[in-house]
Amino acid sequence: MKERSLKINREKIFHVLFDRLQIIWHVLYWSAAYLILLKIFSFSERIEKIDALYTLVFIFPILICTYLNLYVLIPFLLKKTRYLWYAAAFILLAFGSAGMIHMLFERWIDYILKGYYFISYDEYSVLLIYAFVFLALSTLLKLAKEWAVYTRREKHKRMVQLRNLQAQINPHFLMNSLQTIYSLSLNKSEKTPETILQLSEILKFSIYETSQDRVSLKREIEVMKDYVEIYRLRVDPDRAQISFDVEGMTDDLVILPLLFLPFLENSFKHGIQGTEKRSFVEIRFQIRKNNLNFRITNNCGHPDKIENEAYSGIGIENTKKRLAISYPGKHQLDIRKNDDTFEVSMDIILERK
Repeated sequence: MKERSLKINREKIFHVLFDRLQIIWHVLYWSAAYLILLKIFSFSERIEKIDALYTLVFIFPILICTYLNLYVLIPFLLKKTRYLWYAAAFILLAFGSAGMIHMLFERWIDYILKGYYFISYDEYSVLLIYAFVFLALSTLLKLAKEWAVYTRREKHKRMVQLRNLQAQINPHFLMNSLQTIYSLSLNKSEKTPETILQLSEILKFSIYETSQDRVSLKREIEVMKDYVEIYRLRVDPDRAQISFDVEGMTDDLVILPLLFLPFLENSFKHGIQGTEKRSFVEIRFQIRKNNLNFRITNNCGHPDKIENEAYSGIGIENTKKRLAISYPGKHQLDIRKNDDTFEVSMDIILERK
């Protein structure tokens, strides 16, 4: 819950900086631009009043044309992929900006600011360079901001998709686990406290830790092992063999939460629960540096019709989508079904904390 709250706060801060404080960003930008130009136009270390006025007059046409670019050309031409029209309008706007500056100092300034003698220090070609630089910079900053907002929204959208696709503990497993614990307590089994602790760890993980984007691989495997150990109590050890092996060091590797759960549920449902004969489920995690190979094999049986219709295929299909979103080009999932066995092999290149 705390992690989710921090993410929400970061989202709010981001939107405030880019939306509600937009005026402040513009004021800071033009203040910096004014000071840079003032430094360029001042021929002495001491800034004179006439230099400040000259710079203010000089920057005014550029400011107007910049906002025409930001709020007319970019939204109505560039964003609508009318690139040739935008390029032509951009060039005309640059020439227009340079022309306005030139006309200001050649004809209009004496009527606007009487008592001062202004001349344009630069030729028209130099004015054109100033106009192009400011307009190009405004376009780049606008596109950078739009890209930042877009990537942020896409990340948020991806997180929502992952949460919607994320596996959840099957209610049937919870009910059966409680029945198993109840049976153990009636028989005063020494396994009762351990089983209660295992179930509490699974529930704690499912409720509090799966809201994170990634969880520790070590923690994920521990929870899967608890899941298997609780399930193991429900079956006849002479009829069903369940193996759970981990090879390699998990170190600081992280992974999507509850990524393996649908495959475990599927193996138990279609393997052990689906037959009265001898059955097996073999689960293996093999870690080599950042590479993880997860393999699970079980016999093929025929699960309960009602449960099969309720959960058939949904968990695995959602897991495929989660893998595609979170590990594009970094995973391989191979699912094979033979006459007697069902096998899943998954390779993932994992990240570290």
